[in-house]
Amino acid sequence: ALKTVELGKNVTSIGNSAFANCSTMVSVKLGNSVKTIGENAFYSCTSLPSIQIPKSVTIIYDNVFCGCSKMSTVIFNDGSIELSLGSKGSNPLFADCLLDSVYIGRNISFNTSSSSGCSPFYRNETLRSVTFSDKETEITSNEFYGCKNLKNVRIGNGVTAIGDWAFSGCNSLDFFSFGSGLKSIGKEALSDCTAMTRLVSHVNVPPTCGFQALDDINKWNCTLSVPTGCKQAYLLADQWKEFFFINDDVVTGINSPTPDLSPTGEGCGYYTLDGRKLDQMPTQKGVYVVNGHKVVVK
Repeated sequence: ALKTVELGKNVTSIGNSAFANCSTMVSVKLGNSVKTIGENAFYSCTSLPSIQIPKSVTIIYDNVFCGCSKMSTVIFNDGSIELSLGSKGSNPLFADCLLDSVYIGRNISFNTSSSSGCSPFYRNETLRSVTFSDKETEITSNEFYGCKNLKNVRIGNGVTAIGDWAFSGCNSLDFFSFGSGLKSIGKEALSDCTAMTRLVSHVNVPPTCGFQALDDINKWNCTLSVPTGCKQAYLLADQWKEFFFINDDVVTGINSPTPDLSPTGEGCGYYTLDGRKLDQMPTQKGVYVVNGHKVVVK
């Protein structure tokens, strides 16, 4: 029975249904020359736990990972070329996948018209954490709509816009951090996100908010952390000023998500003030950056 697949550098495309129903497959390694993945290519590979998509891939067609019921980890490698993802009707690309962690390292696009498609993560009920690198520029409307188990989101510095209803219905979302490039948050982007306890901004100028973008966040239970010296700007900004607890304790410039897919809160990084990463919690006296915040070791 087929258990592992490793595609060499001469493979540029994977055909329709190439590995469909390979129920014993537990490992797939795609070569850096693969550009297209055909419809149903890995359909119902029920033992496959994860997939890593190389930066060379430009198109993934419909139903490629549908039915991969053990798939929990998805990594879209960092890259500069936009990746087009398939969808079919109301059947998302990762339908029936018990996703846990997703890392998105470049811009992705998908058809969201009512008759022909939806986000690949639409209403995924197991997805727990999502990390965006600094390569993306936009989180699309409805991208994580209805992901009711999503708890942790970290967005890199390259994202400038969050679309309408992008995280609507994510009623378990507890931690949400966005990078220094964000300029706008669409209408009802965080509607029904009633469980949030920490919202972290790395932006000096508060992003503009669409209609009811932040309304459902409990402003008594959620702490808003903003860059040092920028508290007053948020106290004067529409929707941001409604938070009761605003801390200006965020160190800007240290917000580079990595695809380890094991975020806990803001992350597990220890840095010197000049940005040098440390292997462990510092013990020598001085000022350091721990999980995006200044810490004084005495």
